[in-house]
Parts: sequence; structure tokens; C-alpha cells
Amino acid sequence: MNTRKLLEQYVVAWNKYLKNTVQNMDLITLLRNAHPIYRPDFARVLMNEKQISKDEAREFNILIGR
Repeated sequence: MNTRKLLEQYVVAWNKYLKNTVQNMDLITLLRNAHPIYRPDFARVLMNEKQISKDEAREFNILIGR
């Protein structure tokens, strides 16, 4: 399963009212709607997959070396 689909499932697991809208959200919006405990992990994976930038990942408390 790809990371986006997994993130969509996590978001819907915490907020069932977003079920019909998650597929239209961009990755940053999805991350913002994920439970705070899981945001850094998903952000790191998405950054490593080059789906979000390092600057975008910093919003989710990802420590990035030089």
C-alpha cells in the first residue's frame, strides 16, 4: 500500500467525517488532519519518498540535518 493511501486511512480512522474528502486533499492538508502522534512519522516517510520537501516536513517537527 502506498504512503498516501495509508495516511488517508489514518485520517479517516480519527475523523470519520472526512471520509469523502481525503482523496481530494493535498499531502500537507492530510498530514495536518492526521493524529499529532503520527504526523512526524508520516512526514518523514513522505520526505524520504520526495513527496514533500524538507521545508514542508519541518512543520511536523522533523529534525533535518544539513
